[in-house]
Amino acid sequence: MLEYGFAQASVITRLRHGPLGPHLETLATTLHQHGYARNSIRGYLRACHQFGQWLSQQGYTIADVDAALVARYLHGLPRPPVGRRAKAAAGLPHLLTLWQQQGLLPSAAPLPPQTATDDWLARYTQYLEQVCGAAASTRTRYRRVVQRLLTACCDTGPLVWNTLQAQTLTTFLRHEAATTSGAGRKMPSVAVRSFLRFLVFCGELPPGFEAAVPTPRQWTHATLPQRLTTEEVERVLTTCLGESPKALRDHAILMLLARLGLRAHEVATLCLEDLDWHAGRVHIRPGKTHHARVLPLLQEVGRAAAAYLRHGRPTTTSRTLFLHCRAPFTPFADPRAIGLIARRACLRAGIPARPRLGAHTFRHTAASQMVNRGASFKEVADVLGHQSLQTTGIYAKLDVETLAAVALPWQGEAI
Repeated sequence: MLEYGFAQASVITRLRHGPLGPHLETLATTLHQHGYARNSIRGYLRACHQFGQWLSQQGYTIADVDAALVARYLHGLPRPPVGRRAKAAAGLPHLLTLWQQQGLLPSAAPLPPQTATDDWLARYTQYLEQVCGAAASTRTRYRRVVQRLLTACCDTGPLVWNTLQAQTLTTFLRHEAATTSGAGRKMPSVAVRSFLRFLVFCGELPPGFEAAVPTPRQWTHATLPQRLTTEEVERVLTTCLGESPKALRDHAILMLLARLGLRAHEVATLCLEDLDWHAGRVHIRPGKTHHARVLPLLQEVGRAAAAYLRHGRPTTTSRTLFLHCRAPFTPFADPRAIGLIARRACLRAGIPARPRLGAHTFRHTAASQMVNRGASFKEVADVLGHQSLQTTGIYAKLDVETLAAVALPWQGEAI
């Protein structure tokens, strides 16, 4: 497989008879199967060949390779410009992964025994995923807050939950609220309340104890949901027009956000089987609300998805719809990548930068457009996947024409 990356017979002979010859052959085959470009494979093989020569000169074998040895090798490489990585280090992660899979590297040192805090955090994370069905980003945010809570509780002794006092929770949340602003002030309270429900679930606390968690005061419907105008939405969609794989992928993602109002994690987890082309429907898997739903596959949305599948999506065994555009063409590991794509498109379209500008902005926009076109709250809730109409009620104040008809006249002119 070395012939795929190199044309000169002398170079192929040098690599094949070098210290890592057979391993380079296997690595080249693996990289090619994962869709890496020829130039990338060529650079990785050269870097790994150089690493093999260094190992041989220093008298090391593959069994001696560990994190410390790799760090020593990288430290001796010429320092590249700031923000770049030395070319001789480019292919090492792939080589080390290959050796790890083949069992050639020494086993990692045993992890230190888990503390009581680590054990509770692991159990709570499993509860969020398997019982609550929380998204990965939600689990991460909640875990961070709960970890700080457990640290605060451990300062006074071991973790004994039946001695937990409401004042301890109030003091902790007051400190947390002081470091945030806006809607973010509620999140620590939600996370702690979730953790207390978990403790009730485990039988460590009596039912109803979660009510001891105070919630920072926040006026309901105090602000308008961030939304875009129809012209702004079309301008954003135009920024991703093109024939490149990235443009086709981003345009399909933005279409799903803007026309169907999907959440970021719903877009990130869409699979090929979720698009029913014959019936013209999109199947949204259970997520935040634990309920699946079916939405119409609008013609322009389907056209954008089909263009990506035909001309932009790489050949891979993954069934996830949207993938990275660079090898090894894996799905997005975090739904925040969808939000970042949406935010960058908005900035390119000249939308002023503001907090929370991203995927959820399109969701608010789609909901407000449905309300202004006369859709009932029940219809909007069904499309967005809301369990409660109270959640959908935030869009009532965006029906400007109806509000204007019932608004009291301004008395200033009569004075």
